[in-house]
Amino acid sequence: MDGPDSALRRLTREAGKLLRPYGFHGTEASWTQVTGGGVASIRRTRVQRTWTDGQQALGFGLELSATPTAWWEYRAWCDAERDLSPTALDRATGPGLIDSHGLSADLTELWSLRVDPAHRERPALQSDVDAVRADLPVRVHAYARRALRLLEPDAYLDELLAQANPSPAVLEAIVVLLAEHGPGPRLDHALTLLSVADPDEPGADNVIAYLRGRAVAV
Repeated sequence: MDGPDSALRRLTREAGKLLRPYGFHGTEASWTQVTGGGVASIRRTRVQRTWTDGQQALGFGLELSATPTAWWEYRAWCDAERDLSPTALDRATGPGLIDSHGLSADLTELWSLRVDPAHRERPALQSDVDAVRADLPVRVHAYARRALRLLEPDAYLDELLAQANPSPAVLEAIVVLLAEHGPGPRLDHALTLLSVADPDEPGADNVIAYLRGRAVAV
């Protein structure tokens, strides 16, 4: 019987197999799919180890990210400005602002793998393994669909624009994504909001310099 760590590796491999029909591929605990709109990623979270009455339990789940191509290009420009090597598209992450929005609590709570105290070999509790295995197809489907949905044309932008009180980070992403549509009143308005949202942060200056470099009138 597998111990908790072995069971974790086995379940991680099963998650990867379930993601393949959705177009995701990878190794270990990270799977990606590059589309025309950017890159979608599904990863296993970092493992949380806890101890109760001398018994170890592993907590883990899935997380997703969707990086529109326009955002990746902007961040690559920012890196170049600081003499940093750009990140390849298939390894890109961010903006990381709304990725898990809309996922219910039962899809985001961590799974738990406990030790079976009834066995001297300390295997993983079979009921925990069975629970994770039964939940995997539903969670994989939800995460894959969510990540790919955010890469559809303007999907990420539309969700950002729907926020009532956008933070400076959200406004920065809005400006970058709106710029794909060229100059216009919406872009001007977003730039104005960004410039006054947090004047001590470099976000507005970075975006304006980036847009001017791309010959977008600002």
